[in-house]
Amino acid sequence: MKTTTASVFLLFIIFSITPLSFSFGVANTTNAPVLDSDGNELRTGTPYFVVSAIWGAGGGGLAPGMPREKPCPEVVAQRGSGDDGIPVIFSNLDSNDDVVRLSSDINIEFIFRRPKFCLTTTTVWKVDDYDHSAGKWWVITDGVKGNPGANTLTSWFRIEKMGNLDYTFKYCPAVCGTCPALCNKITRDSDGEMIRLALSTDHGWQFFFKKVGTSAMEIQQVAHN
Repeated sequence: MKTTTASVFLLFIIFSITPLSFSFGVANTTNAPVLDSDGNELRTGTPYFVVSAIWGAGGGGLAPGMPREKPCPEVVAQRGSGDDGIPVIFSNLDSNDDVVRLSSDINIEFIFRRPKFCLTTTTVWKVDDYDHSAGKWWVITDGVKGNPGANTLTSWFRIEKMGNLDYTFKYCPAVCGTCPALCNKITRDSDGEMIRLALSTDHGWQFFFKKVGTSAMEIQQVAHN
């Protein structure tokens, strides 16, 4: 993992050459619950598929992807229409609250029904270092779960409401009040090989959360491992 000093230095360099917005972390007071596709509150530790709310050409669910040139750590990619992808679980900054809430800092983690391909990395989402060739801040895995602060700044995300049961992700962490951080919604984009999540200079992409059925609960109990 890059050092905090290097990360902050990079943020100030990119600030002068990219339209992405910056903010300093401020605790939020928006506590409305996020709802799944059945209208129930999202719960931490419960597996959900994250599926595009735009049908057809809008694609399917989110899943880890392995680019040919650099397969590890896996990236946060989108599968085709009709494929719900791989489930995720959410963890709150406030570990005493088991309801996922709007505009609250959360960790997001893929959970697998198969062995991990990248054995030395985590499945927790994070924002990668700036990709100069693509001009993107991609969302990848190998983040850190918990331990809020400067060293884990890139691993904290938020969920924002877009429609009735449609939401978008946002990267605007408030886990370090004195740390400069990007503050942008997250969209999908192509790297020439696959559709992936990246920070947006405009609107975020719309998703809904579909609770994993009981029959699929043979997913390893990695939520607590």
